[in-house]
Amino acid sequence: MVLVPLFAFVLAATSVRTRRSAANMATFGAVVTFGLSLLVAWGMTRRSTPFQVSYPYLNIPVGFTGAVNFQGFGIDIILRVDASRFSALVSALMFAAMATLVSYDLAELIAFWGLAGAVTYLMLAHRWTAVETSSSGRIALALPFTFDLSLLCGIAVLYSHYGVQSITGLLPILHSTAGVGDKTWTAAAILMLIGVGGRLALWPLYSWVTRTGTTAPPAASAMVQSVWSVVAIVVLYRIMPIIAAANATTMRDLVIAFVVAAIAAPLFGLFGNNPRSVMVLASSGAAGIGAALVIHAYQEPNITFAVVGVACVLAVAPARAAAVLATSAIAAAMRTDDMAEMGDGLRRMRASTVALLLSGLVISLSGAAALAFSTGSTSRFGLLLGEAVFLVAVAAIRVYFAIATGPLRRRRAFEPDRVREAASASLSWPFWLALAGAILVVASLVPSWLGYIDGQKHNAPHAGGIVLWAGVAALGMVVTAASYAYDKDGALRASAVLGGWLDALLLLGAAAYARFISGPIATITDRVDDGILAGDGGLARAASASGRLALATARAPAVPLIVVVVALLALVVGLVTPGVFR
Repeated sequence: MVLVPLFAFVLAATSVRTRRSAANMATFGAVVTFGLSLLVAWGMTRRSTPFQVSYPYLNIPVGFTGAVNFQGFGIDIILRVDASRFSALVSALMFAAMATLVSYDLAELIAFWGLAGAVTYLMLAHRWTAVETSSSGRIALALPFTFDLSLLCGIAVLYSHYGVQSITGLLPILHSTAGVGDKTWTAAAILMLIGVGGRLALWPLYSWVTRTGTTAPPAASAMVQSVWSVVAIVVLYRIMPIIAAANATTMRDLVIAFVVAAIAAPLFGLFGNNPRSVMVLASSGAAGIGAALVIHAYQEPNITFAVVGVACVLAVAPARAAAVLATSAIAAAMRTDDMAEMGDGLRRMRASTVALLLSGLVISLSGAAALAFSTGSTSRFGLLLGEAVFLVAVAAIRVYFAIATGPLRRRRAFEPDRVREAASASLSWPFWLALAGAILVVASLVPSWLGYIDGQKHNAPHAGGIVLWAGVAALGMVVTAASYAYDKDGALRASAVLGGWLDALLLLGAAAYARFISGPIATITDRVDDGILAGDGGLARAASASGRLALATARAPAVPLIVVVVALLALVVGLVTPGVFR
């Protein structure tokens, strides 16, 4: 199951020369991997314990230094990916993601995680000949690299204190190792959660997705968002027993941070009228709800509902991809990324608009289903996440109403009558992905599905909880529908004004950063560099002078030179001797 995508990548990269053949090879690898995953899932249905497997490292005899578990190996491959680059990268991403999901060793996990991160950058910056793509792709390299480095540092902190990489081997010795205390656990927990939260595209770590949403290929953006949602939440669930070793204050602060991220992301989704960014922020809020539920479960004595957060994000993942594909098709057909200039989608692009509606409903209801299973409305935690559910529903569904309703007005060099639906071959994918998300939302309310994931027993949710939290999401949809029905243009103008204020604030922040931080640092760096160059020049001149002096000294007669040196030393000693000037 893990090696099939790797073989597809190697074949696409070394032998396939045409785009169609590469696409067929990547599709074949994906279908075979999916079939093997279904076979594994079918085989696990009769097990009463969760499935875990360990496999040997892929090693080739090479010279190495350091710990055995950090051996490296190199393979030289001649890549022929001019026309098949994207399809080969899809297979490589699938291989890295599958390998990360089955890794219970922290060294393996971070290795395959880093490989997936590198492939992600290559996919988002696929159009290397376009200036806009290459400039926006820089953030897809720099910012996620910071997250991956943070996760690596967290794992390094654990390894430096315990000397163990296996997750199952690390858990029994967390509290019994001498010299390891709260500082170690707190540092490791924060570093690893930053890495996972960045890949989940939680607020405020989401800009690597929004900045590349309009320049990267829609298929690449859709796959990246959905794949990383699954990989990051599974890794978070797997390392949570280690993170939970931190003290109660740290765990409380971590829960607060993720709750704030779940609320802030859809709230900022009301700022601005870019449909792709709004859907990213709405899905980021839903993912934040799931991650907050996972962490909160380990904060409380009862941890049986931690898997509910995982089920929530698993339902959001395919809906994210469906939303990206639908909004990209609509934006390309209407030739704008401003919802104020969109409209009449139900008549002109019915299939894409309905797919957008279904994906928005799945994203809105995923958090409600998770809360119905895990928490009530009487606690402060439940109240805050209820606000997040409401805001997610508003942010996700307002994109549909902005595109589906109202007239599509003429613009300069744009005629509404020329708007056509996307290619028929691509119309079914958003529907299938949205349907998969809807099935997972319903399954997240079924105790047997949750038990299948974590191997524990779960009670069925109360009907009142389901009605309550679904009603919160429905209230957000109704409020949005009423506001757009009353004055769609006014609502979009308000969002545009708020987005302008936010952009102005960000520009002020960037200007302040450039003036007080990056500017002085750059000036100091330039002056230090000039000083180093000047010092090197002076040192070179001094060395040259001393060389000439030594050469001249070597040519002088030895006996007179010794006499002169002895006389000078006697004079100096006589002058510094106490009592000479008295």
